[in-house]
Amino acid sequence: MLTLSEDALALIAERQQPVYIDVPETIEGCCLEITTCPAVRFGTPRQADQHALTRIQGADIFVPYCFPSRQELLIRAKTFWGRHYLSIDGWKLV
Repeated sequence: MLTLSEDALALIAERQQPVYIDVPETIEGCCLEITTCPAVRFGTPRQADQHALTRIQGADIFVPYCFPSRQELLIRAKTFWGRHYLSIDGWKLV
């Protein structure tokens, strides 16, 4: 299940844009397979055919069709050198 923190909702409301999650990349090796945590970006996805528009807590989020729905994930707002961005908390590589 995907949820948004209060600070993420405030940042989305301030930017007044939809948000999209990149399609997760899977890296396969001879004895392991990991899926890296996707980025969360403002705007609309370039490959809209791979995303579903979902309304979560009042915010429009483009979620990839292949996104895991069983994990408890939280989108949070973070700041790095004065730049605000969104990221996913709770992602598991395996």
